[in-house]
Amino acid sequence: MTPTRIPTTLRPRRRTALAAAAVGLALASSGCGATDALVGVHPAPAEQAATAPLDEDGATAIATRLLAAAAADAATKGEKGHDARAKVLAGDALTVADTTAARGAAPSAEADLAKQPAPTVLAQSRGREWPRAILATTLDETTSTQSLHVMVSRKPTEPYRIESSVPMLAGSRLPSLGSEGGGAPFVDAEDGEGLVMSPAKAFDAYAAALARPAPEKAPADVTTDDPFGQALEASAAVQAKALGKLARLEQEHEPDLDDAVAFRLADGSAVAFGLMRRTDTITVGSGAKELVLPSRYSSLVGKKKVTRSVRLTSLEPLVLVVPSEGEVSAIGATELLSSGKGS
Repeated sequence: MTPTRIPTTLRPRRRTALAAAAVGLALASSGCGATDALVGVHPAPAEQAATAPLDEDGATAIATRLLAAAAADAATKGEKGHDARAKVLAGDALTVADTTAARGAAPSAEADLAKQPAPTVLAQSRGREWPRAILATTLDETTSTQSLHVMVSRKPTEPYRIESSVPMLAGSRLPSLGSEGGGAPFVDAEDGEGLVMSPAKAFDAYAAALARPAPEKAPADVTTDDPFGQALEASAAVQAKALGKLARLEQEHEPDLDDAVAFRLADGSAVAFGLMRRTDTITVGSGAKELVLPSRYSSLVGKKKVTRSVRLTSLEPLVLVVPSEGEVSAIGATELLSSGKGS
């Protein structure tokens, strides 16, 4: 933020202001009421708390700059790449970006910058306090993929950084956040006021519903009947069938909400951005001697065969809508295989 410069036209009036103060003091000393001397003093105007801190052009400029900078350093590996990305990314977005670069899955800077879509600001956090946030969306016309991005400034001394970038699921829709200028209030991850459950409990419930084997009792007020949940279920079924009686597949999803961000929607519901870590555990059965791993898994595990088990971990950035009534549902999600261990 550029410091405010005191106009030079105000400086010659300093002597007059001092003289006026002296007159006021003299009047008070001589028995005249102090209010008579201070009738020109008025309370400072009240802060407009129910507004966005930036105008639309300012928020769009920040979003455009951050997305372009993130794309420029997306493929750089190692500490150099992390340091460059940490200037424009934080939280879940930085975790995912570092993992993507390490896995060699990031596109080249030239290719990504050439297709960099222009962002549209959907909302900003309400009020002029910190932290402040910008919620923007981009459309990749090549793949027709809509993505949601959360940019946050945590302190007055810290610039905005992208804390979450998640592609929306096919056919999903983000409910209205109200007018862009009015601002959208933050919702604490543990705050369930006016909602079927808090955002934190919503992530727990969605994670439990995705578990394999499926839980005996499905979590209430949550649905996984979305493209992400359906794809995970179909993939697990295919793997389980391929393994047969030779090995057993288990999947566990664990929310990691240290950097979760949520906003209140216009209808009273909330949209929440968080991260889950999925662990796929394949245990070799007594009827099998060993399990031969596909190349994409063996490169992570560091061996081509296991005789006991293999554990594969994936990052799952996720966007949930937590309603005031009805079921929690996912509108954005993706997955990234991050690490593996075998024995």
